[in-house]
Formats: sequence, structure tokens, C-alpha cells
Amino acid sequence: MKKYAIVCKQDKKSIEVSQAIRLELDSIMDYDEKYPELVISVGGDGTMLYSVHKYMYQIESVSFIGIHTGTLGFLTDYQKDEYLDFIEDVKNNKYHIYHRCLLELVANGHTYYALNEVRVENNRRSQVMDIYINHDFFETFRGNGLCISTASGSTAYNKSLGGAVINSSAGLMQLSEIAGIHHNAYRSLGSPLILDYSHKIELRSDNFDGAILGVDQLVFDLKGADRIEIVLSNKKARFIQYRHVPYIQRLKRAYLSD
Repeated sequence: MKKYAIVCKQDKKSIEVSQAIRLELDSIMDYDEKYPELVISVGGDGTMLYSVHKYMYQIESVSFIGIHTGTLGFLTDYQKDEYLDFIEDVKNNKYHIYHRCLLELVANGHTYYALNEVRVENNRRSQVMDIYINHDFFETFRGNGLCISTASGSTAYNKSLGGAVINSSAGLMQLSEIAGIHHNAYRSLGSPLILDYSHKIELRSDNFDGAILGVDQLVFDLKGADRIEIVLSNKKARFIQYRHVPYIQRLKRAYLSD
């Protein structure tokens, strides 16, 4: 890889690490913010999500890697004090490319992509949605909303909702409820539902007023929409590994280690 760019969280430590990385890499690679081959995310998982969306227009030709200087670093491979190790690994030029699934959704005539999750949330009133799976009616949901996550996003908002943690290499999506209403008049599944590439989820409602559409860290108004269609996309985000970081190690580092 000959061209790179850095996306940096705007705090002192992240800026310092970014400057140190660029000082080293500029001698062996060209800095090209518009058309990079390698994107280095310096920060936490939020910075990585920002990086992926910034380069979504060329998602299939860009590879991402993260240096952790933020709060949560599940999507990162190096800690902030390991940036010199990262530089050496780049110079050695031995790496492995792997892919993370994206969600593709259509709402109000617009197409969006998500690395972690899609959320439909309404904090003003109970949101009623009919859920269709492959065009067949599944159930009517009433509550605050629904979260559809990728395997990568299973450790994010989905986890806080009680959803399952899924290995990030799995081509699966998960539908989890956000404060669903369950009593003798209204009831929905009440458990996370895990689906594969052969399924399409449709969320239909006569009234999305007051609801928002969350696409990773982005938020959009759903006014005027009557349905949202969600599938696992054929597009995937490319991530690069210069050193192997086992999935279980990532999980322990992010949630179990002191």
C-alpha cells in the first residue's frame, strides 16, 4: 500500500499519536486524504465508525486499522503506547485483509450503510411497527424502538439491550427490541432474533412521527416514511491486520480485563 490517511479523535493524546505516526510514515508512503488505500483511525470505536462512513464512497478499495486512544477499542488492533510497533509492522508489509459485514437499508428513497447497527427509536411516544421477514408478516412491535445490528455491532448498543455477542466474522444480523411493551394485550417475541443473508427485514408503520433513524453514529429524521427495508449488504468493509488479534482477546480486553 502506497497511500494512506489518518482520521483522528480531536483530543490531545490522539493528535500527538497521529502526528508521531505521520512523521514516520511520510518517509515510506504518500499521504492522500481523498483517495487513500489505508485509513488509520486514531481514537476509539466511535472514531473508527466515523472513518468508515467518511470513506463509504470507496469502501471496497480502502482498508481500515485502528490505534486505540479512546474509551472503547473493540475495533482497534494497537494501544496508544504501541504506535511504534504499528509503524514497524507497516514497514514489514506483512498483513491479512478480512471483511466486516455492512447493513444496507432503504428509507424515504435513500440508501444507507451501517457497520454496527441501525436503530429506529421514538422517545416521544410508543412506536408501533409491523415487522415483516422476507415479505411475510412476523409480528407487531410496540415500545421505544428496534435495533438491527451486524456481528461487529453485536458488542455495541445491541449488547446493552441484552442481545447476543456474535463473532465478527459471522454473516449475521440481529434484531433486538428497545423497551418493548409486553402484557396481556400486546406482546412481541421479546428475544433477539438472529438472521442470515437470505433474510430481509421490513419495518412498516403508519406513523413514524417523532422517531429517528440511527445509522451507526449518524441520525436521520423519519418524517414521511412508512417503511424501512434492511438487509446484509453485498458491500463489506475491509480491515487490515498486521498482527493477529484473536476475537476472544478483543472481547476480554474490551469487557472483562481490569
